[in-house]
Amino acid sequence: MKKELLLPAMILLGQQLFSQTLIDTTLFIQNIDVQGKRFAGVSGGEIKKLQVEDNLTSMTGTTAEAFRQIPSLITDMEGGVTFRGADKPGMLIDGIPYGMLEEYSGDVLIQLPALFFNKISLGQFPLVNLVPDGDAGVLNLSSAMFGKNDSPLIVTLGAGWNERYNAGAILNLHPAKFHITAKYNYRKEYRERTFSKSTATLKNRTEMNNNAVARPDVHLADLKVGYDLSSKDQITIHGLYYLMDYSRYGRINNRVFNPQGEQLKYVIRNRYNDQKQEAYAVEAYWNHRFSNNSNLYTVFNYNNFIYNEDNDFKNENPESGKIVAEDNQFFNRKKHNYYWSAGYSLPFSENWIFNVGYIGRSKVENYDTDANNKINGNWVSNDQKIYNYRFHRSLNLLYASLERKWNDFEAEVGLHVEVNKQTMEQFSPFWVNSSNSVNVGLKTDNTYFHLYPRARFSYQMGKNNQLIFSYQQRVIRPDGSDLSSFLDNSDVTHISQGNPDLKDEFIHTLELGYQLTVLNFRLSPALYYRNRTNRIMEVASQVNDETIWMKDNAGNSQTVGFDISMNWSPFKNVSVGLSGDVYRDEIDGRMIGYDNVKKSLTCWDIKGNVNVNITRNTEFQVDGFFISDQLTPQGKIKSHYSVNAGLSHYFIHRKLRANLSINNIFDTLEEIMVIDTENLQMTQKRNRDARVAWLTLTYNL
Repeated sequence: MKKELLLPAMILLGQQLFSQTLIDTTLFIQNIDVQGKRFAGVSGGEIKKLQVEDNLTSMTGTTAEAFRQIPSLITDMEGGVTFRGADKPGMLIDGIPYGMLEEYSGDVLIQLPALFFNKISLGQFPLVNLVPDGDAGVLNLSSAMFGKNDSPLIVTLGAGWNERYNAGAILNLHPAKFHITAKYNYRKEYRERTFSKSTATLKNRTEMNNNAVARPDVHLADLKVGYDLSSKDQITIHGLYYLMDYSRYGRINNRVFNPQGEQLKYVIRNRYNDQKQEAYAVEAYWNHRFSNNSNLYTVFNYNNFIYNEDNDFKNENPESGKIVAEDNQFFNRKKHNYYWSAGYSLPFSENWIFNVGYIGRSKVENYDTDANNKINGNWVSNDQKIYNYRFHRSLNLLYASLERKWNDFEAEVGLHVEVNKQTMEQFSPFWVNSSNSVNVGLKTDNTYFHLYPRARFSYQMGKNNQLIFSYQQRVIRPDGSDLSSFLDNSDVTHISQGNPDLKDEFIHTLELGYQLTVLNFRLSPALYYRNRTNRIMEVASQVNDETIWMKDNAGNSQTVGFDISMNWSPFKNVSVGLSGDVYRDEIDGRMIGYDNVKKSLTCWDIKGNVNVNITRNTEFQVDGFFISDQLTPQGKIKSHYSVNAGLSHYFIHRKLRANLSINNIFDTLEEIMVIDTENLQMTQKRNRDARVAWLTLTYNL
């Protein structure tokens, strides 16, 4: 949609600036309800909560953009998530691990409409009945609950610059003992991506440029049907469907120069790429409350993720423009995730609570490739690029915790006990006729046992002050693609290779936090320490004029940091939010040979937002963030920032809402990564979509 949308939209929003009445909203801060102004949609103390539709600048964007509103949480250009310097926080949907939020989570998050899973929570100390995956807490995506007094139908229509469209609907019904919520969302975009990379070794220098355009279509559907068996029994059946399909064209220019600056080679490689991601899930949940206030629940979830990618490459002669070579490569991946759990919570004696339960998980991954070269007009199989693997992981986990309350003091200690069994089978036809024939049908089996302790202590210092200390251990487990020994060149700008020797990474975290909650003001500072064993990092090396990325265990390292978030409503119609995070990050690359010393860097980020109720029905929000240089194993990612604005107005007795937002106003989100080692120097720049504007209409029946 053209930029001319802005003027009529502003006129439309301004027509009724002085009509109708203001309805206050309610903040939920842990177990305390605070009546008054919301703070730009973010609430909570230990558990940070974002109600997406309350955030004017990100409600029409993607989930990756909405994440940036949460204190100390940042997302990069490709949807990668970092919290307090940790780049692998756990991600769940309604408390369940999903295959679509694993290796391809970035791809999903930069396309997923923020309004679909409109309730985002971040817990630094997750509940004991959640899996201990991730290096710094858990991000949980869910949908806000709708009651009998809520609108039975909500319809959303949106349009933005550069052929962007969004449409969604929510159906909310409560016949008899049933509770039915159905959601659907469709999103279409035209996306531009710029990429450049300069790589220098002792041998030569390579310049790559790749500008690409894509047209993704995203469909999301969700159905939840709850039924009250009795006043103490509820069952819920849940289904989810996700489909992303897009075509992309990229023109890749590669130039190779010798140390004297003379051009040795110039290749233009045209890439025609079709990609499809599809996922669905089915879930059954039962909860029973006993007369002694104890609680029992069971849940079973199956979720599937399918990833298909077709690549056609045509090498072009830079001088004549003729096609001189053609090849293709196809990738097909299927993931089956099974999750089942049962938990029992028993309050006993006075102020004691005992929690016990079991979590079972099974993952099956199938990955297949096919590749061909065009020779004399005929397609011939390229065995060097053909491979497949089968990865299976089975997890059985028991957990227990004990909670105790003494007046103003609370304590919880808990433990997860886990048995992890995994099998990896790999095959390539190239192995059959090569010197590596010993690897034909390579299969590995491993079984691991591990304990994950946890503890939390809090002290209520008066009515409005709370002091919290916690310890927990968590884990990052390599996925099948990380453990595969094959070269993955599905993305020619980021060629990667798996590492069969990759070990699990274990994380120990200590945190001392404080919360102050008074009328119109909230303050939450925290001091944290994180120690990593077998830290998993991705490292680049130059092989035959190509940069190959491989994950490895970069020894043990530690991070010490301090973050703070503050929300304040100085006036009746104004709220201000401010948050910051500063930490000393350390990476030890001596074990993998890229340097002979530990590297460390002080990193920080700061965020701010201001919300103004201009009139009774009109709100304005401006927010922004700044991220300092971030440490990588071989260099750093340079600092960058963004500023966003949103304007919202209600019509027809608040049944109709119009929201106008502009993101990345100054086009400042370009990411620059620098690698500076003895044998490799690289500068990589990438950008996506520049500034984006949306106009969205939401109607409540």
